[in-house]
Amino acid sequence: MKAKGANRQVMARKIGPKVNLEINWCAPTEVPIGMVYNKTPHAVMMATPENLSDFSLGFALSEGVINAADELLDMQMLDLENGIELHMTIPAKRSERLALHGHHRAHFGRAGCGLCGVDRLDDAIRPLPRLADSPLRIAYEMAGKAARNLATAQPLRQINKSVHGAAWVDQNGKIILVREDIGRHNALDKLIGACARQGINFGSGFALLSSRCTYELAQKCALTGIHAMLTLSAPSASAISTAERANLSLASWDRREESLIIFSGKAWTR
Repeated sequence: MKAKGANRQVMARKIGPKVNLEINWCAPTEVPIGMVYNKTPHAVMMATPENLSDFSLGFALSEGVINAADELLDMQMLDLENGIELHMTIPAKRSERLALHGHHRAHFGRAGCGLCGVDRLDDAIRPLPRLADSPLRIAYEMAGKAARNLATAQPLRQINKSVHGAAWVDQNGKIILVREDIGRHNALDKLIGACARQGINFGSGFALLSSRCTYELAQKCALTGIHAMLTLSAPSASAISTAERANLSLASWDRREESLIIFSGKAWTR
């Protein structure tokens, strides 16, 4: 995966009451960024490949790898096939502290943009199954119905105004289950678990997420057999590529224009 910049142009389809056309869409890129200190892999983060010098320093400071900016002695960027590695030189005493405390990102899962359990680029992107073609069809009106109702279907959000929601929706736009979490990945995992416990057929409806779609959310859907996903914010370029490879129907709901932006798959219809 070569970093080509912060954005990528993709083709999408916009459908709505008065529109049905192909459009050009600018999708932000996300790339695995490997943090390597004194030749030892430490963490892999998904990030937009811009201002990586600032990212390397800010991450090292905010994670407590170093105590001051001048302790980042050198940084070399390697643009590799499957991502980017930032090779940083830090004082030996800081490197020893990392090793002593086992302070690897691999054991410190976050609700945000880290890759839990991963500290090497080669482990960042898992191979995906390709979903079988499905007869699932979801009308524009049903997608909009669910998108408009998600916020009121989130009990925690009613109180704290902060958490992400992940919902399972049937073909008629009815929200069947909702799970919430401060992390969008966690909310989806909770939803998948709840659906599995209740024996819900993942080919019978779609997952609806309050967040943007990044590649790992598309990956989670593909790995669990979910055929369609709708998000309330637009996807990244890697999410679109992942959905295309996995035969996952991916779309986002434009709340301003009340339109459905379709990026991949055949499930979404007028």
